[in-house]
Amino acid sequence: MQRYAVMFRVRPGTEKQVEELLSSYDPPSPVIDDETRLVSTSVFMKDNLVIRMIEIEGSLPKVMAHLSQEPVIQNVEKELDKYLVEEDKRDMSSVEGTRAFFLNAMMTTVTTRIPDDYRPQPVGEGEA
Repeated sequence: MQRYAVMFRVRPGTEKQVEELLSSYDPPSPVIDDETRLVSTSVFMKDNLVIRMIEIEGSLPKVMAHLSQEPVIQNVEKELDKYLVEEDKRDMSSVEGTRAFFLNAMMTTVTTRIPDDYRPQPVGEGEA
């Protein structure tokens, strides 16, 4: 599993709207193909700084292409543009624009530590 995080800033005073927007949309389809899937997403906020973290299996370029074409994600990103400090610095309507945004906004992974004996527990039917 791979983890990636992107950061961006929203205009001061819009934090509540952004929090509501990013916590209320339906998730995109997690399966991209037999080797690639979106495992999880998390959003963190502190003041007007937003960190989005994704966990994937497979190819990051495939995930970016998939997300850029998902209607639910397109709608959220279009709405999010209204609140961004640097709204002119991203174009999430195309695969190329999404890739450029991720490359510009992606944080560097410093470390990930997982105990040797950790084994993820399967999620049963009906559990989240």
